[in-house]
Amino acid sequence: MELTSGLLFADRYKLVKQLGRGGFAEVWLAEDNLTGVQVAVKVYAPGTGLDEDGIKIFTQEFTVVFDMNHTNLLRPTHYDCYERMPYLIMPLIKNGSAFKYLTEGVNIPEEEAWKMLHDVAAGLAYLHEKNPPLIHQDIKPDNIMIGDEGQYLITDFGISARVRSTIRGAQAAEQSGGTLAYMGPERFSKTPKPIMASDVWSLGAMMYELMTGQPPFGNHGGMLQKNGADIPLIEEDYSQEIKDMVYACLAKETWDRPSAKKIEELTYNKIHGIVVPAEPVKDNGEDADKKQKSTPTPEPVTPKPDTPKTGASKKINKNIIIGAVAAIVVLIGIVAMCSGGGDSEEVPPVAVEEVVPVINYDSLAQVSIQEGMALLEQADTFMTNHEEDKFDSKYNKVEDTYISALKKFEEALVNKDSLSAEISSNALIQKSTAAGKLFNIYKELSEIASGLKEAGLADGAAESEARAEAIKPYIPDLINNENQDTNENQDNNEQIP
Repeated sequence: MELTSGLLFADRYKLVKQLGRGGFAEVWLAEDNLTGVQVAVKVYAPGTGLDEDGIKIFTQEFTVVFDMNHTNLLRPTHYDCYERMPYLIMPLIKNGSAFKYLTEGVNIPEEEAWKMLHDVAAGLAYLHEKNPPLIHQDIKPDNIMIGDEGQYLITDFGISARVRSTIRGAQAAEQSGGTLAYMGPERFSKTPKPIMASDVWSLGAMMYELMTGQPPFGNHGGMLQKNGADIPLIEEDYSQEIKDMVYACLAKETWDRPSAKKIEELTYNKIHGIVVPAEPVKDNGEDADKKQKSTPTPEPVTPKPDTPKTGASKKINKNIIIGAVAAIVVLIGIVAMCSGGGDSEEVPPVAVEEVVPVINYDSLAQVSIQEGMALLEQADTFMTNHEEDKFDSKYNKVEDTYISALKKFEEALVNKDSLSAEISSNALIQKSTAAGKLFNIYKELSEIASGLKEAGLADGAAESEARAEAIKPYIPDLINNENQDTNENQDNNEQIP
């Protein structure tokens, strides 16, 4: 079932307009026909739905959500399933999400940045204190709503890796740039299981983006940091204190990041003007020139009223002054002796070797290869789950995902001459794999178009032909080889008596 404006969803909620869409779900403004109240309906696996096992997994996972009750969590009011599509009913948040700062092209004011850091950290601390801890896994501007009273609310909590995998397997979920952009370096290791510190890194990446207009490592996320990239400095006009907080959240090593609870405490004290003994917040921003010292500045001591000095005190002070003058005279004499009083041989300046930054092309290429392989896996999963009707027009065009993967492998080969043989070979193999899959789709779409033409279904044939034509620019060599083989076979057949 395709979700459209005017549709009566679940025989109760009239869909008014789409508020947002991601790889896993669509959010709609809807009117509850039973109460007349406007609500937000979040529908998972829209259009495709889940099988019985998927629905069972989803339902089991979401029983946890309804036990959550915190000021900074947007708690759903109802959960159900319609046409095999799980959905949540949530209060309508008229102010939208924190993503509005990006769409409006303005950086978040510092006062609001402190408040958002506090509110999101408070919500995360609540989730992390559960037994077992509940890891959000997807902190980003889209998932932070702005309440009627200006408070920041976390949404989409309770979507575990198991649920995400279930939905991804049911549909060709689009690859969200935010997914990678807000994932810490540990999420790209051999053991990528998310932990509490992963949510803290995501919080830092989100705040960095809201303060600068872009995530710290673009759409590559912590993958670049894992391969040696430093945290880019925040050059916008913010206090060094809040910059250091963000840098600390983005620390490469998970143990160097503050906990969500610690961030909540520090930001609460900052917002309410509570002065406590200073604790340096670890940061890897390397902004040595601009950074304030983490050691607290000693408070000024108020001098006591002058009291008459005794004769002994005056004598001691006089001796101290005489001693200091004598020391200065001796120091001047030593300097004069060292200078020799005459011309001295000029000491040649020390040559400083210019440091030329070294670009690790292998690491950059590996980032693109990993992104491409993730896209390949995503498209392969869709093809497996929709083997019989994978070319049905109601599904997303899976060839688009393969094309995106192919582009990533080509991006990895931009500096081919500077790559190691292993990395270059891997990129070429993956590129060939993606191209082969595209070629198979191209042939199947062409065959479908021919069959529909013969059946007199011109509209369906035109759609399949258009999709096939869109693939051609990406696989010219394979198509040319196929045509050449076909021509050679025809020539051979003609020569046979």
